Amino acid sequence: MQSSKIGVVKVLRRYPVKGMRGEDLDSIFIAKSGFVGDRNYTFIDRNAPNKAFPWMTARLRREMLLYEPRIMAGDVVNVKTPEGPTYSVSDPSFLKLLESRFNYSLELKHDRSGCYDSKPISIFGLATLRALESKIGKQLVRERFRANIYPEWDCGEPFFEDSLLGKTLQIGDMARITVVKKNSRCVVPTLDPQTAEPAPQVLKYIEEKRGGLAGVYALVEREGEVKVNDEISLLDASLDPWSQNKS
Repeated sequence: MQSSKIGVVKVLRRYPVKGMRGEDLDSIFIAKSGFVGDRNYTFIDRNAPNKAFPWMTARLRREMLLYEPRIMAGDVVNVKTPEGPTYSVSDPSFLKLLESRFNYSLELKHDRSGCYDSKPISIFGLATLRALESKIGKQLVRERFRANIYPEWDCGEPFFEDSLLGKTLQIGDMARITVVKKNSRCVVPTLDPQTAEPAPQVLKYIEEKRGGLAGVYALVEREGEVKVNDEISLLDASLDPWSQNKS
């Protein structure tokens, strides 16, 4: 199958508990359901008015970003609190701590297929991050955008990932994904992932200049391990899609 190299993986990141901090990885197996261990746990608002989005995330309480989960072994996930103590995510006392702090009635959900807002793989180009920094006039750490894959595109163009809609990409030797939609942004990118302090100008710019969209989602076509510095290739293409769009 014909292919052309379009970029390199620079960061791989997963989120063991939806809405909390993520962890950078040197390598990860991409299953049909996405990164192994990604968003397998979530806390649900029992009284959520929108049952399609019942998740307890920084949309509801920005301090969720300050909790640091780590996968220990198997399905065991420990979470370090902002105050320092660490709990198992399934410890009833941890649930009570969150309910008390956030004043929500919560339930822990565990799903090995992942608890996603949309699709299992999210991609955000590092050139896009740099462009947003330039436009907004503020340094932005990549963690704001909560992607799984942060590539460096060979063309160096910001928002290049938009041009990949409907395209199939191979990452490394085996894994293949198909880009299926753009990522509609909420309040989360406005929050500093280290302090949870807001910077509303981030979302304002994305809404005014990008129609509220930044980054893309993908589905997994073929499973496989991916690693930092793996090449990203566009399948069934003789031309870079960015060049096609500009012709």
